[in-house]
Amino acid sequence: MPVLTLKVPADTAARLERLAASRRMSKSAVIREALEEKLGQSLVAASLHDLMKSSLGILDSGVSDLGHNPKHLAGFGRK
Repeated sequence: MPVLTLKVPADTAARLERLAASRRMSKSAVIREALEEKLGQSLVAASLHDLMKSSLGILDSGVSDLGHNPKHLAGFGRK
């Protein structure tokens, strides 16, 4: 297993020591558990594009040049 070294404030180190002792775990195990939890949460937050990827582009307007013909784009983006 790769080794990771980090610096933390003294109060964080003390809290880590207390938590590890109360759970009868090593400090490394507590940190690994916290990292796994945090990394798992960040992967859950998918973008709107990711969530809708399977639905994008499945509707047909019936106009083949809708996205690039100036006639169809007249006034687009204006209030």
